[in-house]
Amino acid sequence: MKRILFLFGLLVCLAGMPLTAFADNKTAKQTYETAISDNWKTMLKNSIALDTINAENNTHLLNWQDVKNPSDEVVKLVEKIRKLQAEQEEDQESMDPYTKAKKTCDEKLNADGANAALENIIRIQKDRLSDQKELQALWAKVDKLLK
Repeated sequence: MKRILFLFGLLVCLAGMPLTAFADNKTAKQTYETAISDNWKTMLKNSIALDTINAENNTHLLNWQDVKNPSDEVVKLVEKIRKLQAEQEEDQESMDPYTKAKKTCDEKLNADGANAALENIIRIQKDRLSDQKELQALWAKVDKLLK
């Protein structure tokens, strides 16, 4: 009789274990998402701002393709813009290790590591935003000279 009770108790314990493990994982995921939410929101806002400015700058580049007989000053400005864009593309690659680290932390629900990666991504995004604004100002000069 004791064996039957022991086996029954063991089966109940084993059957209930996956349910509690699932609940703990869900709680851990919620805790993780709460812990990184502020940095995640900041990173997303910066991404949107970067995409917006980048789209505007690409519009200027597209319009530049239709310019006929530009002055030397305008050509020099556009060359400067292209050099800056090439540098920025290299800077973008510096964000890749942090993006990979963030993905790894997501898998392991490591909030401290994810926040550190997000803070580095945000830092790089802020640098890129200032670079994009510099390009935006240069394109404004080009537009002014073309008029």
